[in-house]
Amino acid sequence: MIKRINSEVYHLLHPKMTFFLTSISRKGVPNVMTCAWATPVSDEPPIVVVCVSRDSHTSALIRQTREFVINIPVKRQLEALWICGRTSGRDVDKFKEAGLRYHPGRMVRAPIIEGCIGYIECRVLRCVVAGECNAFFGEVVTAYADTRFFKRGSWVDTAEIPFHLAGRKMVYFRG
Repeated sequence: MIKRINSEVYHLLHPKMTFFLTSISRKGVPNVMTCAWATPVSDEPPIVVVCVSRDSHTSALIRQTREFVINIPVKRQLEALWICGRTSGRDVDKFKEAGLRYHPGRMVRAPIIEGCIGYIECRVLRCVVAGECNAFFGEVVTAYADTRFFKRGSWVDTAEIPFHLAGRKMVYFRG
């Protein structure tokens, strides 16, 4: 039997790849949050959209500097994902709290996190208010991945990428 579940659309669209979304303030202070709401919206030019709560520290920083990085983590970073998803960068240095090391991106100032297996560096083209979120459309200025885990346009079985199942549930799946 098929029934109407309009209030559960969010759950119908999961699982989603979980990633670290990094940003930086005008003064150069880096920030990281756990996120799962991203999707490509154009191949030519390459554009992705990430959706972030309008009230979040990350949203404010992305609006300030107009850049962000999607950092694709692996299973061994699950605890750091939980830490970065439970606290605000307004209140705590999440990099220190989660034991994450970082350095500036290749093409943007927002940081990349060491140990991740893929990176998508973006500059914001447009911000659209979408309910409680800001949808940031980012032009991909560079993207790169660890060739041990990304081959011929696809993640390999050994990648062990975390996925958000909806709500407060997260697991990892092999490529």
